[in-house]
Amino acid sequence: MAEAQAAALPLREYETIYVLRPDLSKATLEKVASRVEDVVNREGGKLTLVENWGRRALAYPIEHQKRGVYVYVKYLGDGALVAEIERNFRMLDEVMRFQTVKVSEGIDPANVVVDAEALKFEAEDPPAEEEEGLTYEQELGLVEGPRPADRE
Repeated sequence: MAEAQAAALPLREYETIYVLRPDLSKATLEKVASRVEDVVNREGGKLTLVENWGRRALAYPIEHQKRGVYVYVKYLGDGALVAEIERNFRMLDEVMRFQTVKVSEGIDPANVVVDAEALKFEAEDPPAEEEEGLTYEQELGLVEGPRPADRE
């Protein structure tokens, strides 16, 4: 009976952004995305949007990485669902960082329309060659070198 009452309660809408290591294979990226989907379904939530933002530069190095694969997920659920997703992120070595934000409260899941295309995770293969970076001397400004496009 408690489950029926909990299912009738309006849910909250959350969005989570998580950052994965940039050197992961396409299969590994899909495995992490499917794990998030499984947790949402198992905990009685409703996944509404999954976006792969691709490999991007990090604001600061994390675990000796300068880039990461950003994934954006939007879902309906409660606090227990958020706790379970974040617990799973902490157990996965592939996830470098994550953050969850409550977007709104009191949403009736029956009124939410979800496009099936919005739930498909599209993983990219890692770059074939190592991305060219600056040497330590160039980063410190001791040696002239090519300047990255974003710093000109």
